[in-house]
Amino acid sequence: MKKTALLVFLPILMLIAVVSVPYWVGGAIEKQLRAQSDLFQLQWKPQSGVSYELYHYQRGYLASVMDIRFTFDPQMISVLPIPNSLVMAPFSLTFRHSISHGPWIDKGFSLRTMSRIDTVLMPEDGQQAILNFYFGDQGSFAVTTWLEWTGAIRSNGAVPAYRGRDHTGQYDVKWGGINWRVEGSWIEAKGKMRFNAPRFELANADYGVTVGGLSGVFKRFMSPQGLPLSDGDMTLNTFKLRGENSKEIPLEVVLRDMTSVYSVFKREELIDVTQQLEFRLLQINDEKFNRGAIYLALYNIDAAVLQVMQQRYIAFTQLPHIDSERWPQILLQEAQSLLPKLLAQAPVIHLNKVEVTTINGQMSGRFKLGIEDDAAVLTSIALPNDFKSWLRLARVEIDIKLPATIIEQQARKAVGAKIVEQLLDSEQPMTAEILAQQTTRAVEQMLVQFEIQNIIRRETNHYRTKLRYLDGRLYLNGVPADNYLALLPSLKES
Repeated sequence: MKKTALLVFLPILMLIAVVSVPYWVGGAIEKQLRAQSDLFQLQWKPQSGVSYELYHYQRGYLASVMDIRFTFDPQMISVLPIPNSLVMAPFSLTFRHSISHGPWIDKGFSLRTMSRIDTVLMPEDGQQAILNFYFGDQGSFAVTTWLEWTGAIRSNGAVPAYRGRDHTGQYDVKWGGINWRVEGSWIEAKGKMRFNAPRFELANADYGVTVGGLSGVFKRFMSPQGLPLSDGDMTLNTFKLRGENSKEIPLEVVLRDMTSVYSVFKREELIDVTQQLEFRLLQINDEKFNRGAIYLALYNIDAAVLQVMQQRYIAFTQLPHIDSERWPQILLQEAQSLLPKLLAQAPVIHLNKVEVTTINGQMSGRFKLGIEDDAAVLTSIALPNDFKSWLRLARVEIDIKLPATIIEQQARKAVGAKIVEQLLDSEQPMTAEILAQQTTRAVEQMLVQFEIQNIIRRETNHYRTKLRYLDGRLYLNGVPADNYLALLPSLKES
């Protein structure tokens, strides 16, 4: 009898289990997506003028729907004042995720795929007419994502191309679309994204911007403290800007063949950040700079302090309007409480390469600011009174190399007015030849004095200066130069 009952009810139990799988999968997906959304919301909270929310989630048996919304305030995002004529009201972008539950995906059975998510942009207010203008019946934004039982994630997205007038009728617009692909782990919140944007142009008779050949690869994952850690690289073939500067003077900027490589790496409780940027040509109106490079690194940054800074910044952004006169006091209080903990790890700012070639020759330099490794950092710092005590811990290194012609040009500007004044006082005839001779002589004397005082050193067609500040002592070009500390009383007294 028991065997008969078991034979009868076992298939029913198995059927119930199989039928329950999609609903169970839907619950697991919802739990994970809500957790990821909470983490994403924390990351976006510090961004002034941008807010994120998951405002709708409807779970069904075979499928669910999740809507997320980004709200932007252009006036708060912009770092520059916006003329009243260009003020934009806050607006929102809503993305709808249609989530299919496994194991039945795409009208088939799959033991590998847990879910498929199709994401589209849902227009709000007057956005529908704008999207129809550019894309017609095409989807303006389409992403398909597959989540696997192992935790793997694959995602493909695209924005279609467009060419024509913009929806206001003021600009000519050309873009070649955007394509991207993401692969990684949705459980561990890490992955790699590749993207490609062939071309974007926006122009009228007075203004224009062109971005051509933008592509990159980014990796991203989270630290235990919730800090984003990543590395990646980006390439930009062409950037052009045409318009006017703040003084309504014609401005044209051209940037060609730029590459950028960055990394955020965690070592136990410390974080290192590196950024390398190079370009083949930067032209501002008629001024050209070739083969430029900037390498910047931040070492030994305390991850826990960064997390506290992030939390306090979020708290500040949520405070009611604060009088601008109080901000210096607030920042000073925060610096006094966080600096000792930050400096205890001997952080270093290293600008280890700054290089560019001009018509006068190559300019280069290096800069390093840090704390001595064995320095005893104060447990509390009261600024600005303890600034001199902090300086005892500092280590500064500066190395600058400039073409001789640039130094000579600046020296001529410095002595030119003085020479004219001397000639007028002496009532000597001030011909162009005499003025040139006197100026040349004064420049030579000035540069010779700088070399005698060991401020600069001549190297073929360049002048070079090396400055070191170590253990409270100043060195110029390898020679003690404590006498120059008299120019900086705070350094001398320390």
